[in-house]
Amino acid sequence: MSSNSANQHACNHPGRDLTIVALSATLAALSAVIIVMSVHGAPLDVLKAGGGAFSAVAGVGMVVLQYLKRSN
Repeated sequence: MSSNSANQHACNHPGRDLTIVALSATLAALSAVIIVMSVHGAPLDVLKAGGGAFSAVAGVGMVVLQYLKRSN
């Protein structure tokens, strides 16, 4: 093994990263919708919960991706 083998280069797969963020946000939105529907929330409340959860998780995920790309 060479001395350079300890240095690992970060993979550059932006499509995969965006897909992971989108699927995570979708999972959070579906979970929020299920929770609100289980307590018999109004249809508009269900949509607000799902949309809010999706946008929050997607926003945080994109910020994390920016931070990780900047640190490399």
